[in-house]
Amino acid sequence: MKRYILVIFLSFIALTVFAQSEELDFYTNLYDNATTVTDQLGIARTVVDAEIDDSASFYAHALKRILVEYPNVTNQREKNSTEDLVRLLAGALGAAEYTDAGQDLWKAVQVFSNPLVKADCIMALGKVGATDLLPQVVQTLKDMNTSKPQDRQTQIGNERIAYAAIVALEQYQDPSGYLPVFFAANAWYKLRVRNQAAESYPKILEDPAEPLTAVIQDPEYPYDMKYLALRTIDGSEIEDASKAAVAVSALAEGWRGSTNDSLLHMELVKIRKLAIDMIRRYGTEDEAVYPLLERSYREGVDEEEQLGVVAALSKISTEDAAKILASFLNNINTRLQRGTLTKRDERLVRAIIPALGATQQEVGQPALRSVLSFDWTNQVITLANQTLKGGEGE
Repeated sequence: MKRYILVIFLSFIALTVFAQSEELDFYTNLYDNATTVTDQLGIARTVVDAEIDDSASFYAHALKRILVEYPNVTNQREKNSTEDLVRLLAGALGAAEYTDAGQDLWKAVQVFSNPLVKADCIMALGKVGATDLLPQVVQTLKDMNTSKPQDRQTQIGNERIAYAAIVALEQYQDPSGYLPVFFAANAWYKLRVRNQAAESYPKILEDPAEPLTAVIQDPEYPYDMKYLALRTIDGSEIEDASKAAVAVSALAEGWRGSTNDSLLHMELVKIRKLAIDMIRRYGTEDEAVYPLLERSYREGVDEEEQLGVVAALSKISTEDAAKILASFLNNINTRLQRGTLTKRDERLVRAIIPALGATQQEVGQPALRSVLSFDWTNQVITLANQTLKGGEGE
């Protein structure tokens, strides 16, 4: 009995599939015999609404045909129907994740000038997962990011294309899409597009250290983009060690760059200060950091940069870090002895003493004890004593 029921059930499925196949053949023949695009659009809408199984082949067939016939369409009403048809087919192919339609979807992007058609086809490319066309989608977004069109109508069109490319690249989940989407989040677009990009790029790549470090190191990128890349790394969810590694690289870039433009110079300073603060918060075992921090202390633009260096070296707390802090302290002692001490020196010494003590390195003790031998204020002498005794200081 059970076998008999199973046979009936399988027969029902076979008849259903056969019926659906016949139904799809019926609509395909109807579509092929339609004499106007408007009629073809109506048939395609019927197929979409009917939700026939395996109808993706019908959509692909319809798209291929319309691409062949479009150059011969001259009537404006028919042209409008053609655009509506391509958008409908692109959405249906995307929903069906029909990868084989990738080439025709990209051809539609090239053939049609309407930004809405281009956008729907690009979005469909991400949904169908046409990886062979990923470079084209990446390049499309790069092109849109590059420059802001003069007239608002073109801007609107380009924003629609960019939005679609952003969504598509999120669907692709390929690292090559990360930077174009990252830059789109900070490009000329209206808020809707930038917000979508800001939401998408973290989903494309969990650890963006490699591409963003490349931005920081590449001389082709402007300083404000380098700073933005560093800030993005700082706010990411990657491990602290990775953040610190990028920070050291950024600090090196902050000293490698050179400009006579005061505004650009301040961008470099911002890079250095953020990098130093990240090193303070995350620490590092990279020995390349020592000469960079020492340079920021000796040649930095202001006291804030110097204090950042002191705090970063205290955080690192290695023997080398203590040696550098001790050298800072000895130099200020020397200026006191020579009578060339500045107000900044007085503020710095009150930061260096506890920072050096916090390293708990024996190499820093002589410099701390030497403070007691100079004519410092009572406040500084007390701070040195407390530090030597292991107190927290003031």
